[in-house]
Amino acid sequence: MSVPAGMRLLRQGELQVGKPLPWPLYDRCGMLLLQRGRVIESDSQLEILLDRSCLISEADARSARTAAEPPPPPPEPKTPFEAMDALKLDIGLLHRQLLSGTASGVAERVARMAADLECAFARDTDAVLASMQLQLDPCDHAARQAHAAILCVFAARTLRLDDGIVRGLTGAALTYDVALGPLANELNGQSERLDSGQMEQVQAHPEAAARLLENAGVDDPVWLDAVLHHHERLDGSGYPHGLRGEDIPCPTRLLAIVDIYTAMLRPRTYRDAMPARMALRSIFLERGQLVDDALAAALIKELGVYPPGTLVRLANDEIGIVVRRGEDATHPLVFRLMTAEGYRASVTVPRDTREPEFQIVDAVSHDRYPGLAGNAAALWK
Repeated sequence: MSVPAGMRLLRQGELQVGKPLPWPLYDRCGMLLLQRGRVIESDSQLEILLDRSCLISEADARSARTAAEPPPPPPEPKTPFEAMDALKLDIGLLHRQLLSGTASGVAERVARMAADLECAFARDTDAVLASMQLQLDPCDHAARQAHAAILCVFAARTLRLDDGIVRGLTGAALTYDVALGPLANELNGQSERLDSGQMEQVQAHPEAAARLLENAGVDDPVWLDAVLHHHERLDGSGYPHGLRGEDIPCPTRLLAIVDIYTAMLRPRTYRDAMPARMALRSIFLERGQLVDDALAAALIKELGVYPPGTLVRLANDEIGIVVRRGEDATHPLVFRLMTAEGYRASVTVPRDTREPEFQIVDAVSHDRYPGLAGNAAALWK
């Protein structure tokens, strides 16, 4: 029997007694027999329809299958590590567009980045902090801006700053070094002193960044002031305007501390990376003179002496990684990565650093143990 184009024979099992038809049913000549929705009332009626070689439209059959299929499950939310990788890409694109004068919707884009940060913090604050502690490549300019934003949002939440101030501070943290980006790799790889031209560019980068942002439509005073004055110091020794004390607003002071800290953690040609503990100690010693005393103390207290993602040596000579902040700044939760004999541990075992055997002796540089923390992100899943 020939079948009209676009039609096919009804198949065994496609109809059920007591269920409405999912599509119209036609006879062998293509004439309508039953409308969609009609209910097959008995087994005998079903047998008759099958015996008569009824037809259905192939298009109707496809449509019915599609409608019957459950919707795809929503995508799994990004892990904090994935969210921070995406944030770096967004920052890199935004900076390139700001530098080329093609950036648009900057405030809205930064607001979305800030919202993503807040979501990541809500899922796992320690994982977010660790995600940047594990990415300290000095050539990754976007990673440092992401790191600054993470620390600013973390500190602002701890200090319970007003939402408007947090928005402006986050925008500043994501963009404050945009004008320094093209020069950053050159400076990071340079062992000799800066020449006069380079020094002039460095001194001018806060004003250049503020102009780029203003040209792109940014008018938030907190954002612009923090970008313009993040190199000012309480004693007046900073630049570009030599501001002192209370002339430097609180959000700007906080970004200044974060900028110093994230720079210290990253190696330079002329010096090794500074462990987080030493960087925080250096900031602590400068409190009240160069940086804000209360803000520095609050950041150190909440971040901990050994922030998540820090490699540490324990009293028993094991090397571990800080996974969770502890009840106090000096006793975080650590997972062993290397045995006391110097072998990579096949099993990651938690260590309670309050116990004498597992107390932290010192932080160690990731550069000293390359690849040791390569798969550490799994510890936060």
